[in-house]
Amino acid sequence: MGFDDDHFDDEEESFEVENRLSTISNSFNIEALILAWQDPSADNLYYFDTESGALKLVNQNLYDLRELTDELEKNKERYLYLPKPDAKQLKNDLKDFQKGLEDENLRKILDMAFESPHIWDSFKVILKSEERIKALEDFRRSRTCLRIRQWMEANAMAGKFQF
Repeated sequence: MGFDDDHFDDEEESFEVENRLSTISNSFNIEALILAWQDPSADNLYYFDTESGALKLVNQNLYDLRELTDELEKNKERYLYLPKPDAKQLKNDLKDFQKGLEDENLRKILDMAFESPHIWDSFKVILKSEERIKALEDFRRSRTCLRIRQWMEANAMAGKFQF
């Protein structure tokens, strides 16, 4: 599950986004935090509520954008901007995963994925098996969790939210 960066033209799509947003906003949820951390869309900005652990999604297509930005402005000390993922970071993580594979032929074939504009998807297509894709997703998740912990420590939240 991720957030589309397409425009939401009809009510059904807007409702779906509101449902996902409310799921993210209710309380600390590590899975939602991981998804937000990994979201490469420039249209989606996330803010972490340091009191509740909730995430606030800011996107120009949200119906309550003005209310949301007002809330964030009034409570600057409460909400921390969640940094966007670095494209180099994903590449480096994928290279590290690739190095850890025992199958030398597969490692060589995975080199082709780095030539694609959609490296993550290309990696998954080349890996094919559910077991290898799960290993890749687990690897990325562990790296993301490490970065989240480091970010929380850097922002004096170590120990406040457990995951």
